[in-house]
Amino acid sequence: MLKTAVVTDRAYTRHFAGRSHPERPERIRALIDMTESVDRSGLQRRAPREATLEEIALCHQPRYMQRMGETGALERFDFDPDTHTSRDSYRTALLAAGGVLTAVEAVMDGETDNAFALVRPPGHHALPDRAMGFCFFNNVAIAAAWLLKHRGLKRIMIVDWDVHHGNGTQAMFYESPEVLYASTHQYPHYPGSGSLQEIGAGRGEGYTINAPMPADFGDDEYLRFFDDFILPIGRKFRPEFILVSAGFDCHWRDPLAQMRVTEEGFVGMARRVKKLAAECCQGKMVAALEGGYDLDALVNSGRAVLEELGRYADEPVHPALNGAAVTPIIERAARNVGRFWNLA
Repeated sequence: MLKTAVVTDRAYTRHFAGRSHPERPERIRALIDMTESVDRSGLQRRAPREATLEEIALCHQPRYMQRMGETGALERFDFDPDTHTSRDSYRTALLAAGGVLTAVEAVMDGETDNAFALVRPPGHHALPDRAMGFCFFNNVAIAAAWLLKHRGLKRIMIVDWDVHHGNGTQAMFYESPEVLYASTHQYPHYPGSGSLQEIGAGRGEGYTINAPMPADFGDDEYLRFFDDFILPIGRKFRPEFILVSAGFDCHWRDPLAQMRVTEEGFVGMARRVKKLAAECCQGKMVAALEGGYDLDALVNSGRAVLEELGRYADEPVHPALNGAAVTPIIERAARNVGRFWNLA
């Protein structure tokens, strides 16, 4: 079995967005209970550290960081109709960003083969200058920027399979050739971004891959897009580290979307990313929790991915033979962004 670090803490329950809010403390509590029931060789449990302000500033503007810090003195602050803080939200958000950094450090230092950071609040909607979509600090983006600055890496790949487009992550690296961002997401859907025309700009043109999928797509369509588009580009890019924004809200049970992915679909995506990491960067990859709001789907899918991370990369990958409905999206993506990678 591969060594997998699970980075989490019950302190993540301290952020409270409201009684009826879908991004609730029960999400992380259920996942932690799940990890405590897993008994397999090679599984390491690690406590997260808080990210420093200097690390947060790799992706976020000082004025916004100050505003976020000020929420610690308030019972509640509303950034927008979906994104609310309590007194503990600021410190919990620092711990979420730091949890992903803890996982990345463990992998980079050779202490574990890969890692799963079970953190909250999520991060991929957070923009440099504001919170949105339940997110305050962009955990995965901060980890990518940290790898570039503090570990001297030149090529980071971010795979985002959350059902919502990671507009914040995309925005932070839209003009960078050092970060390849690939997102599969329901479209049209919140936050409204992630069209096929969004492919990066300037020196980063061609380094943003979007798969805007209609409702009711499931395992076959997702895995077909991975096989025919994301993985071929990933092999050409040859990342030195892979980060996964692992949202489980494209599961068929999730109340906030209408996709049809199953636990087997998440295993299929995780196995493909893991094999790409084995081919390109000695297996270096970290998955970080984003969305997922049905507790049973979240726990079962999280367990399936955690178990997959422990399997050796020589496990067979069965190509997606179905999923023809995604072919038009692949063809259009090939004309837009695939041409930069000789896939058109």
